[in-house]
Amino acid sequence: MKIQYLLTVEAGARWFRSYYRRNPQLDFRKATAALRAAEQTLSEFPLVGERFEEREDVREQHILGTPFSLLYTVARDSIWIIDLRDTRGLRSADALMLFSRELRSRFQIED
Repeated sequence: MKIQYLLTVEAGARWFRSYYRRNPQLDFRKATAALRAAEQTLSEFPLVGERFEEREDVREQHILGTPFSLLYTVARDSIWIIDLRDTRGLRSADALMLFSRELRSRFQIED
């Protein structure tokens, strides 16, 4: 099956790259190879991932050797990747921290 990435993956992909840049002791090439292997598995076995939370239409495929997973759905003979997710929730924490920093800056709020 064909794999297509939605625009919603952008933030997760940026986080994936920055996470490996900030942690040079981790092997970025190995992580991207694991990502490609996960994509290959999905293209051959589209329903291999676990159901994500309570959703019937969204599945999660873990990327071996990394703290990341692919959230996806299957529709119209394609696998649609929704997010490249940090399963530890670090991207969410980072995004909230940046959001708070932006609000403090925008409205001159002191800590």
